[in-house]
Amino acid sequence: MLLIPAILLLQTSVPGPVPQVGTPDSVPPARIEITTPFPVHLGSVGPREIREARFGVRSTHDRPFSFRILDVSLGVSPDPASLAEPLKPGETRMILIKVDPSGLEGYIKGAMRLGTDDPGQPNYILRFDMLVRPEVSVDSGRKSLGEVAPHESPESRFRFTREGGEPLKLALAGAVPPYLDAELIHEGATADLRLTLRPERLVPGTTAGLDVLKVTTNGPRQPEFTLYLDWRITTPVVATPSRLVFTDLKTTLQGLELTARDGKPFRILKAEIQGKGFELLDGPGPEAARHLLRIRRTGRSREGLLLLECSNLDGPLKVPLRFLDPKARPSKASAPPAPLPEQGHGHEHRH
Repeated sequence: MLLIPAILLLQTSVPGPVPQVGTPDSVPPARIEITTPFPVHLGSVGPREIREARFGVRSTHDRPFSFRILDVSLGVSPDPASLAEPLKPGETRMILIKVDPSGLEGYIKGAMRLGTDDPGQPNYILRFDMLVRPEVSVDSGRKSLGEVAPHESPESRFRFTREGGEPLKLALAGAVPPYLDAELIHEGATADLRLTLRPERLVPGTTAGLDVLKVTTNGPRQPEFTLYLDWRITTPVVATPSRLVFTDLKTTLQGLELTARDGKPFRILKAEIQGKGFELLDGPGPEAARHLLRIRRTGRSREGLLLLECSNLDGPLKVPLRFLDPKARPSKASAPPAPLPEQGHGHEHRH
């Protein structure tokens, strides 16, 4: 974001003296040496943090002369004292400017263009750059809870900071999924969004999720943030698939594979189906690291639940059973079919 007037860009891209317009074969010699490397880097600057840039100049003229300010970038205030007195022959001086980043954000280039009272002198451009931090920021836009056991309730925090201005205020925009507990904690210029995952509230068969939440702030330039939280549910026994879905009338039999995550043998202690319209064809067998179960659809019931108790599980493993009757689907002229039920709003699931 270059905030120098467009006329400056037409002068030259090289820092230092800019020749005045003259005859084609007449280029006035520079009478000033810029002793400060260009541009002056002001580094990372807060949104209300006034910075000072210093430029060293040395006169090579044979007589004194005075400076004239021709152009300045937005937010630049020259120090009158450093320009008040004429520059004497051979004198070296520091020219100071103050830079106010209010209203700016991101990588900024700026400058001050100087002329002199000597018509034979060129003009000089003193350049600087800086990175203006946003007024409101968050430590990370995405966080991960990693692998979560069904009995755990892990927590993640998004930390917000406001530089300058009023105390920071946050608010959640939209509903939070029912399996997440959300709490906003305000402490002046900082605030935390604390999220706690409650696996026991998840829809059976859910093994992973990516939740998308929106947070509004009282920062005028950063009114809203989109945050992402991902997680994976891990159990000692892995069911493949995590839910059985029958999608046509001809398919009445499907298999379910159960494997131990650690590869060690385990025993199925109990297996039963809740709901009508589904039948389990295989009962508990001997200890093994891999078990295969067959489930038959026996009617037109839309939902059932397979409950499995295993020797290496603290609680039951729940596998949803679904039948999507093609004859029950609405015609093309009707509204499209609703998706499988998911939990919460403003978030996604991966299964």
